[in-house]
Amino acid sequence: MGLAQPHSKEQDLEHGQPDANESKCLGALVMSRVSLVTGGAQRLGREICLALAARGDSVVIHYRGSDKEAARTRDDCLSAGAAAAFIIQADLADTAQRRGLVDAVLRLTGELHLLVNNASMFEYDSAHSFEPARFEQHLQTNFIAPVELTMALHRHYLEQHSQAAGTRAGHVVTLLDQKLENLNIDYLSYTLAKLGSGASIRYLAQCCAPHLRVNAISPGVTLVSGDMTPAEFERSQKIAALGQSSTPQDIAMAVLMLDDALAVTGQTLLVDGGQHLVPRQRDVAFENKDL
Repeated sequence: MGLAQPHSKEQDLEHGQPDANESKCLGALVMSRVSLVTGGAQRLGREICLALAARGDSVVIHYRGSDKEAARTRDDCLSAGAAAAFIIQADLADTAQRRGLVDAVLRLTGELHLLVNNASMFEYDSAHSFEPARFEQHLQTNFIAPVELTMALHRHYLEQHSQAAGTRAGHVVTLLDQKLENLNIDYLSYTLAKLGSGASIRYLAQCCAPHLRVNAISPGVTLVSGDMTPAEFERSQKIAALGQSSTPQDIAMAVLMLDDALAVTGQTLLVDGGQHLVPRQRDVAFENKDL
């Protein structure tokens, strides 16, 4: 499947003509900050999109298969105050699709100031069940895609932006995981891919300066995942030095904070209530299973 072109709500869901919001969005782009959030249709990505919308950004919501959720997030971003909001489909595990994503956004918006690498693959394996194919899938989505998207944005800034005094650098924020500071034996392929991504942040910040700032955020247990029950999630969230791990709103606010902190680059911000300060032998999802 090739990279899908960005569409309005009606084009995605009903294959009709663009609605009136499309013209409104295009007209508002000139004055606003443009932000792309990968995996922005649902869960944590959606919360980040809504926070960016509330500050008046033009928000591009990337999704892989959640077209209805993406359209709903688009509409909610406009209601929250976004200058414009668009949806765009691509499978980040597909080399051709991810390599065309930044260019497709630039054709749609004309500019891109903030890239949030939020999309992630999260499937269980261990040393006992390791399979090269699964590992490759995690690498493509969780490590290679964020690096390639960062470099595509860097290329745009090299080609289009002078670095005269006062010119604001582009910005990349990659979502990691507190477990990189608090390792356990679960989710082997996921963890290895995220370790690679985490190790890249400082180096990419060095290589991409002064055109881009590159930072990361490591959340704690923030949302129910897998087959976790609400009770298990509540117990897991309490395994943190502050007695409560992060909320989606905490992570979204951290993205905004880093984006406003123009002197910060090459940093990974742990936003987890101190979960990384409480060592565990297993992932909290397994330690808090209902019997």
